[in-house]
Amino acid sequence: MKGLHDHWVEMPEWQPGRELWAFYLTFADAHALHARVARDQAALTRVHHLDPIPRPRLHLSVQGIAFRDLVHDAEIERLADVVREAVSRRPLPRLLAGPAANDYDAVSLPVQPAAEIVALRDLVRLTAYDLIGPERIYQLPESESGFVPHVSIAYSSAEISGEELAAGLEHTSPETTEIDVRHLSLVALRRANRAWSWQREVRLPFAQATTV
Repeated sequence: MKGLHDHWVEMPEWQPGRELWAFYLTFADAHALHARVARDQAALTRVHHLDPIPRPRLHLSVQGIAFRDLVHDAEIERLADVVREAVSRRPLPRLLAGPAANDYDAVSLPVQPAAEIVALRDLVRLTAYDLIGPERIYQLPESESGFVPHVSIAYSSAEISGEELAAGLEHTSPETTEIDVRHLSLVALRRANRAWSWQREVRLPFAQATTV
């Protein structure tokens, strides 16, 4: 197994206090996911230099948009309105997360069905291109193989060997965990003190799936 690289390498564009508008799936009410992550994080405490992600900050990155100082609030409000209208007409199916895996600079739970999230990302990205302009869209870090939907549960703060990581992953759950996601979120994202965080969150509800 490959080891992990430092997630917190210097990124000059992320100055103290700077915020990036981004679309996330957030999981404040996903209690089954929280319980599963707590167990996996406990199993990973034997791996040095892994920073567990607090449950309120668990997320799935959908699409970065633009730094707040490079875009007008009115443009973001217009983008939110258009995306809100689009997602209000489409339900997101129940997601399955897990098992924990190596993700270059983090331990993450892969999320399925990937195609549904890729389609959501395409919708958001193309809308942002139209309303903001592709030259201002900021690309959030991705996996080595490109965009792979996932929920990170711990970030690496130094180089970690594959042997040490594998020993920790052996004790994580082999199962998948169901997640019902009710909304897409637009957040003002900060990167500081070895953490991604946000205080501003605008929730855009998905259509609710109908039962027959």
